[in-house]
Amino acid sequence: MECPNPECREEVPNHVRHCVVCGADAKAPNVRAASRNEELEALGQRVLAAEQRARLSGTYAILEDFRHAVENASAVICRSLGVVSEMLSNDNQLFGTFYQNIHAEARLPQHNEWDRIRQSVDSLLFPFYYQELRFAALSIDGSGVTGYGEYCIVLKDTAIKERATVFEENTIVFIKRHRIVPGDPLPLGYRATWDKRDSLAAAKLADRLTSSTTPNEYQSMLINAMATDGDFIEVHIYGPLHRRAVRHLLGREPRQRADKVIFRSVIQKLKEVGATWETR
Repeated sequence: MECPNPECREEVPNHVRHCVVCGADAKAPNVRAASRNEELEALGQRVLAAEQRARLSGTYAILEDFRHAVENASAVICRSLGVVSEMLSNDNQLFGTFYQNIHAEARLPQHNEWDRIRQSVDSLLFPFYYQELRFAALSIDGSGVTGYGEYCIVLKDTAIKERATVFEENTIVFIKRHRIVPGDPLPLGYRATWDKRDSLAAAKLADRLTSSTTPNEYQSMLINAMATDGDFIEVHIYGPLHRRAVRHLLGREPRQRADKVIFRSVIQKLKEVGATWETR
């Protein structure tokens, strides 16, 4: 794209946020990718087709209500109590990406299929900037994909809306489903900017609505924990996450004495940043 600075107008590489000539903010690369005309047109066609099918099946009103609910959905990251405690510890702490932690020798990749192929998948979808993305799930009620951790961190909309995008599903599942290999063109219409998250949800989930679907079922449609590998709309957030980006924490109250001590500390840290919490 062209630099937004009218005094510069140099070409900005797709993988960088700031113009390499004048430093002007050109928006996060994932946001620019989701804002391309071809992506918007393809998503619009998917939504239009979903609406037409909903009218034929008599579920259009329910689809509209579902979209209204998703308009207020949040990005939720699920982690263990220890990781939550570290993230909230102080104002100098940032939530690092998987790749940043690996490169800093702060963690090791797990010996499983997901971590073995993660880099090759992410480099296909986010070429040259995948290291800067934090991954979350789209949620209506604040609960998330607890397979990644028991504690659900709900992020403030104001902290991410300018740099977050949504994606059809887990990126690894998506690449497998579409049998994409390096060099293949990526299917269009499966990602959206944050303000269009309801459109992506409608395109993906409209056909799962029935005449008996109630608002209480919307969350389980967004995040289906019963599906193999989990089925959810993935949120991609470019750049660092600070503890003051946290709005709410949802999780169980620990039973072990040592964990109770950590949990009380977490509650205190939440108070410091004006965040709320809820146990279940």
